[in-house]
Amino acid sequence: MHTTTKSKWTNWSLLTLASFTLLLSGCGMIPFRDHVDPIPLTMPTEATYFDVYIKSFDGTKLSATIYQPKLEPGETAPLIIQTHGFGGHRTFDPRSIYGLFIISGEAAIEAWKQGYWVISYDQRGFGYSDGSIHLMHPEKEVEDLSSVIDWAEDNMLRVTRDENDDMLIGTMGESYGAAVQILASMNDERIDAIVPVASWYDLEEAIAPNDHVKGAWGGTLVGLGTVLSFFDFGMALNREYLSLISGEMNPQVEADLAIRSPSHYCQQGKSVQADALFMQGFRDTLFPVNHGVSNWKCAAKNGNDSRLIALQDGHILPWPVQSWSGFPLFNTQPNIKCGDKQFSTIDMIVSWWDLKLKKKPMEQDIPKLCVTLSDDDGQELVQLTTGGTPQPIRKTEVKLMQSGWFELFMEPIDIMTSWVTPEDDLRPASQEETTGGGFRPAFIPVEKITEAKLLAGIPKLKANFTTTTDDQEGTAYLAVGVRRNGSQYVEILNDQFTPLPGDATYEMSLPAIIKQLEPGDVVGVVVQGFTMQYFLDPEGWFSYGEIDGTIELPYVKATEQLATAH
Repeated sequence: MHTTTKSKWTNWSLLTLASFTLLLSGCGMIPFRDHVDPIPLTMPTEATYFDVYIKSFDGTKLSATIYQPKLEPGETAPLIIQTHGFGGHRTFDPRSIYGLFIISGEAAIEAWKQGYWVISYDQRGFGYSDGSIHLMHPEKEVEDLSSVIDWAEDNMLRVTRDENDDMLIGTMGESYGAAVQILASMNDERIDAIVPVASWYDLEEAIAPNDHVKGAWGGTLVGLGTVLSFFDFGMALNREYLSLISGEMNPQVEADLAIRSPSHYCQQGKSVQADALFMQGFRDTLFPVNHGVSNWKCAAKNGNDSRLIALQDGHILPWPVQSWSGFPLFNTQPNIKCGDKQFSTIDMIVSWWDLKLKKKPMEQDIPKLCVTLSDDDGQELVQLTTGGTPQPIRKTEVKLMQSGWFELFMEPIDIMTSWVTPEDDLRPASQEETTGGGFRPAFIPVEKITEAKLLAGIPKLKANFTTTTDDQEGTAYLAVGVRRNGSQYVEILNDQFTPLPGDATYEMSLPAIIKQLEPGDVVGVVVQGFTMQYFLDPEGWFSYGEIDGTIELPYVKATEQLATAH
C-alpha cells in the first residue's frame, strides 16, 4: 500500500532546490548509455535504474531513465511510459522531486516497485533532451512518444506481450505530459492504458477563454519554459506568441493551438484507442474540469473503458492569486473518496494498470465518474450535470478595473465581520440586495438555499454585457459565488473566473464548480473589473459595464447520485 505524507513548506523548499539543481545540471555529466544489452528470458533481473539516450524519429536525442524491475527467469512485466509536465523533467531518481512529490513520478516509481518496467524521459527541449520546444506538435512531441515505444520494441525483450505479440504498455503524465498521451493514443494503437492528469481538451479555449488570455498563467508558463529550457524556448518566443502579452488571442496562435488539441481530432471522429483513467481538478484554473469531461466523453466514443475522477486541485497559482493548497503551481490530493470507497490516489492509478495490463482484479472498482469535495469527501455519480433551471441575473452596473483591486485586503474584513453577524432568515433571493459594483465586486443573489443540496457540474450562462467605452474593449470577470448564512464573505467557487469582453451577448458553459450547500446560503453571480488571474488587461479604465441575463446552476439530482452502499 502506497502512503503519502506531505509537508507544504518542505515541498516548497524542495521544489526551489530541485529547480535550481536542474538549472545547474547542464554543467555536469551523467553517464547516458547509447544502447541497452537485452537480458535473455532465461536470466533473472535485479531491480535497478539507469540512463539512456533514445533517438527519436528525426534523430533528436531524448534523455531517458529506465527502471528495471526484479524478475525471475522466464518472467516478464508490462511497460509504463511516464512523461512530465511543462517546465518539468523526467523522474531520474526515485528520490527526485518527481519521484517523491509529483503524481506522475510517484505513480511510476510505485509501479516499478510493484514489478513494472518504466521509461521516464525528458520531452524535447527540456532536461537533457535535444531539440526545441514545439508545444506538443503532433509531428514533434507526440511522435516522440511513439519513437520511445519503437525503441522499447527493439531493446526491451522482457516486456510482457499480448496474444497478438504486442507489448502491454501503459502511460502516465500530468498537464503537458498528459496531453501527449491523449494525442499519441489517437494515432498509436500500441498504447493500452493511459492516465492523463490535468490535461487540456481545447488548448486555445483553455489559454484564452472568449479570446482573452489568462495573463497570470501565461507569464508563469513562459517564465518556466524559458528558464528550464535553458533559454531555448523555440516557437513560444515568436512574434505571434509574444503578442499575447496584450491579453488578446490572435489567429496565428489560435490555428497553432488547434492542431495541438484533442478537440480538433475528436471533432473529426477520432478518439483515443486506449482505456483511459482521467483525473482533472475543480480548482485547476488553467485546465478546469470541463476539459477532463470532454476528453472523458471523447475517449468513450469508440467503446473504450473511460473513467473520470474530478479532484480538487491541479494547476494552482500561488497565493494570493489562489488560496494556498500545498505544492506551488501543481499539486494533487493524496487520497480520493467516492461515496463509501476510499483510495490512495497512487494506489488507484497502479490498480488501473494492474487491471488493464496484468488482468488483475481490483480490490474495489474505480468509479466511472467521481467528484470530490476534499480528501475525505466525494460522490460517485452517473453523470456530471450541465446547466439546470434558468435563474435571472438582475441588471447590474459594475465599475471596470476598480472593482476587484482591493479584495486581498477586504476579504479578511468580511470574514472578521461575519463573526458577529447573526444568521439570516430564509427570505428568497429576490429579496436579497445586490452588493458592491463600485469599489467592491458586485454580488448578484440568484438563489437562497432552503435545504441541503450538492451543487456540482457545469453552469450555463446567457447574458448581455455592455460597456460605456467606445474606443476600447472593457472587460468584466464573472464567477459563481456563495455567501454562507450569517456571513458577509463571498466565496468564489473553486477560484474560477470567466472573462466577458464587452460589448457582447454570451451563451456559454462556465468552468465546472462543486460545493455542498446548506440552508440559508445565498448563491449568486460575482462580477468584477479586475482579477489577478487576468492581470494583463490595460483597457476599460474609469468606465462602467452593465450585465443582465440568466444562469443555470447544476444541482445533483437523486437519480444522478449512486447509492453509498454497494
